[in-house]
Amino acid sequence: MADLEGLIARYGGLSPDIMGIARSGKRMLVVTHIDADGLCSGSIVFSSLMRKGANVTLRTVPDLDPGAIAEIGSQSYDFVIFTDLASTLIQELESALGKRYLVIDHHQISEEDRANRSVVNAWAFGFDGGTEACSSAMAYFFAVALDPTNDDLSPLAVVGALADRQDSGPGRSLTGLNRAALEAAQSRGLLTASKDLMFTGRETRPIHESIALTSTPFLKGLTGSKDSVLAILHQSGFALKDAGTWRTISSLTPDEKKNLTELIARTLGMEQGATDALASLVGEVYTLQFEDAFTPLRDAREFGTLLNSCGRMGAAGIGVSVCLGDRSQSLKDAMKTLSEYRSGINRALDGLTSEPSRIEQHGRLVLVNGEGLVDEKLLGPVISILTSSPEFKDKVVVGRATSRDSGFKISSRVGDSFEGTVNLGLIIREAAEAVEGVGGGHAMAAGAKIPSSKVDTFSQAVMARVSE
Repeated sequence: MADLEGLIARYGGLSPDIMGIARSGKRMLVVTHIDADGLCSGSIVFSSLMRKGANVTLRTVPDLDPGAIAEIGSQSYDFVIFTDLASTLIQELESALGKRYLVIDHHQISEEDRANRSVVNAWAFGFDGGTEACSSAMAYFFAVALDPTNDDLSPLAVVGALADRQDSGPGRSLTGLNRAALEAAQSRGLLTASKDLMFTGRETRPIHESIALTSTPFLKGLTGSKDSVLAILHQSGFALKDAGTWRTISSLTPDEKKNLTELIARTLGMEQGATDALASLVGEVYTLQFEDAFTPLRDAREFGTLLNSCGRMGAAGIGVSVCLGDRSQSLKDAMKTLSEYRSGINRALDGLTSEPSRIEQHGRLVLVNGEGLVDEKLLGPVISILTSSPEFKDKVVVGRATSRDSGFKISSRVGDSFEGTVNLGLIIREAAEAVEGVGGGHAMAAGAKIPSSKVDTFSQAVMARVSE
C-alpha cells in the first residue's frame, strides 16, 4: 500500500542532517541521469540546496557503473546525492563513500537495500516506480521537506513523470506520487490539467507538423510524414491558417477537433491498431501557465521531450539550465538541439525500416540490431517509438547499439498491448550480470551495458526469460 506519509516522514528525518551539511559549507555533489526525469530530479535537489546556501555542484552522467562510483569516491566531496540512479549499486556506493551519500530513486531495488538508511526508493513506500513515482516526484518531496516554499518546483516533477512515460492512468493521466506532485502544482496555480487532443507540439507547431511529429501513438502514414499530412488537410478543406498565421492544435474549436479526429480516422482506415491509436489521441494534457505559449515549455509533455533531447544529444547542461529557469540563450540552444534530436531519430527509424534483417522476431520478443546505425544516445527513444507502432505494440522489444566504450548499450520496453507479465528490470539485470555487464530498470522498461563479445549469450538469456 502506498505510504505518502511514511515517505514525507522519512524525508523529515533526513532533513536536519542534510541542512546541517548544506549550512556548514561542506562540498556537496548531486549526480543525476541525463534523461528528462534525471535532469528534472537533479535540478530539483540542486535548487533546493542552493536556496539554502549550500556549496553544491550538479553533475549529469549517461550511466553509472562501479568505475564511475570509484572515481566520485576519490574526489573531495563531503556528501553525494544520487537521483534517478544507483539503486542497483548500493554495495559499490558503500565501499566508495561509506555513509556520505543519499540515493533518491524509483528503479527496482532489492529488499535488503530498501532498508538502507542512505536510500530513499519509491518501492520501499509502496509506490510502483515504473508507473506511479518518477525520480522527479521523489526529489520534489525531498525538496519540500527541506523547505515548504520549494513547492514552486512541482511543475518539474510533472514534466519528469510525463517524460518517463508514467502517464499510465485513465486517459493517460498521472497517478500515485506523481499525482500528488501534480496537485501541488495545481494548487499553486502553476499548472492546469484538461482533457484534449495530445498531439506533439499542440501549443507551438502548425497543425500538420504537430500530427507528423506525433509518435506516441504511432500513426501509420502520418507520423514522420509532414508533407502527406499537409496534403490530406488541404484536400479536406481544413482551415490551417488564421489571417496568414499557422494555427495550432490548441487553437482549434471543439467542433474542429472533432472533425480533425474523424479525418485522421478515415485516413488510418482499417489499419491494424488504428482504433487503439485514435483512442489514445485524447487524454489529460498539462499546461504550464507561467511559460510562454509559443515555446515547447508550455506543454509539460513537450517540455519533457525537449529535456530528453538535450540529454541524449550531449547537451545535458543546457537542459539543466532550462530547468533552473534560463529562458534566453539556453532555451534557444535547447530548441535547436530538439530539432537535431528529432532528425536523428527519424534517420535511425528510416535506416531500420530499410534493413528488415536488423529486426528479428522471436515469438513475443523482438530483437533490434542498431549496431553502426543507431546512436546509443537515441536507442531508448527509438525503441519506445517502435513499441508504440501497431506492429510491435504487443511485443517485448530489446535493442542494442554500439557504445563508445566498445561494448553495447541495451534498451528494452514492453509494448502497451503485451499480453502476459514480464519484469524487464529483473530480466535485463540478471542477463547483463551473467555476461559481466550492468543493467536494471522497471518492469516495463530497462537498460544495460554489456561487453560486445557477449551479445549472443545476453540475447539468448533474455529470449529464454521472455518466453517462459
